[in-house]
Amino acid sequence: MGAPIKKILRRLRDRGLISRIRPWPIHVDCLTNVSDGDIINWSAGIAISPLSYYRCRDNLYQVRTMVDHQIRWSAIFTPAHKHKCSARNIIPKYSKDSNIVNQKGGKTLAEFPNSIELGKLGSGQDPNNKEHSTTSLV
Repeated sequence: MGAPIKKILRRLRDRGLISRIRPWPIHVDCLTNVSDGDIINWSAGIAISPLSYYRCRDNLYQVRTMVDHQIRWSAIFTPAHKHKCSARNIIPKYSKDSNIVNQKGGKTLAEFPNSIELGKLGSGQDPNNKEHSTTSLV
């Protein structure tokens, strides 16, 4: 049984992550007055939610691809809109994985899961815990 792709797109549209006309990622207006780290953390939470919920569906790859593309680019476009620049200026600053690192201590302040981590999450693993699975042992 497959995940309802149109329903997922509608939910992303309702949250302001994709355009109302076409399923293209856009900036999220209500997040332009918060820190870049909060934007990335909010987007990462939104990305993990459908992957956790639909991880046992037959079309998980399609859900993962859609989530990875739509939400990742929305997470790039939102700080770009906030700083009144293009995505081309944001990607060198934070990378496509949207990693925000503290310059003084080198500590990661915010991070959007990369494609590999999203793949592990969708298949039943927690991307932050490499050793343990989120599914029960059989």
